[in-house]
Amino acid sequence: MMTPHSDPYTQNSHNIEQQPIPASMPPASDITPPMGETPPQVLAEQAAEGHRGAAWRLMIWILKNDPRAVIAVSSSDDDRLARDLLEFIALGTWAGKPFAVPLPLRSPYARTRLRTLFMPGAGMDSERARGVLLAGMRSPNFHMRENAAYILGLIGNQHDVPVLIEALKDAVPAVRLQAARSLGRMRAAAAVPELLETLHSADEFVGTQIFQALVQIGGPAVPALIAECSSLSAWTRWHCVRALGEINDARAVPVLARSLNDPDHGVAWMAAKELIQFGKLTVVPTLQVLMTSDTSPWLAETGSYVLHQLYLRYRKLQPYLAPLVQEMQQFSFKIGTGYTAQKRCGI
Repeated sequence: MMTPHSDPYTQNSHNIEQQPIPASMPPASDITPPMGETPPQVLAEQAAEGHRGAAWRLMIWILKNDPRAVIAVSSSDDDRLARDLLEFIALGTWAGKPFAVPLPLRSPYARTRLRTLFMPGAGMDSERARGVLLAGMRSPNFHMRENAAYILGLIGNQHDVPVLIEALKDAVPAVRLQAARSLGRMRAAAAVPELLETLHSADEFVGTQIFQALVQIGGPAVPALIAECSSLSAWTRWHCVRALGEINDARAVPVLARSLNDPDHGVAWMAAKELIQFGKLTVVPTLQVLMTSDTSPWLAETGSYVLHQLYLRYRKLQPYLAPLVQEMQQFSFKIGTGYTAQKRCGI
């Protein structure tokens, strides 16, 4: 079971759209001391040397969108400032030391705003930011790896795809989840084989994120998804059938039709649900499956469901499809379905 400090999501651990949060929790009371009059440029230099008071003052100026603070960060040539910013976002500490976090720095917006500093043109030098994030991907602390993967996805540099692909093998599910999310955001077609490989052993949360990443990648993922519909794993087939439907590529129609007779009832019904959105393209492949396959109880269920939805949508098909649907709903469906489907296949 995850401890409160290891849970990378705020309030609802089932909501995979939440962003990673620092590992150390702030105290309940506000401890914000006076801001002082030290210029942001000096605060940036002091923060890079590990001074936590200077760090929080600089970050407060950043949250207030003071241009001097952003310039102070962008003009800094000290990698330590960038490393400590990532550490604060991920762990809530600064330069490896505990941080009594002032109230304005505790919000999700504060972390989002600080992440923006790593974006090209929004804060620090791009190469410095990228170097710090790539080092973060090698950190022994999984919160650092998790947050680095998340920010790399926001930046979207295709040169970082191999690093994120490697992170799909991370020992910590939260890091794998963020890697999958970033690869999807980057529409990294090169990651499709590894995403599918990771899916085989993924838990529910990582599996759901991999599904979303494959949908975001879209067309380039379709051939591999079609191939995985023959996987021995019903879990994998279910996600692949669902992704093919969400991508809505016509190449998927024949394999979705064949999946109406999948040995797993859940996969068969997911195929039925996804098939109907392809409209008339579905009719002939579905009839061909009914003609060539042994009519199992749930092929009768899923096939009749698809055809019934089609003739409700396309009234002109009703005289052709209604007799077949009626046949499939009889106790004798095993005898009459294939023959009736063959008669209707000429429509």
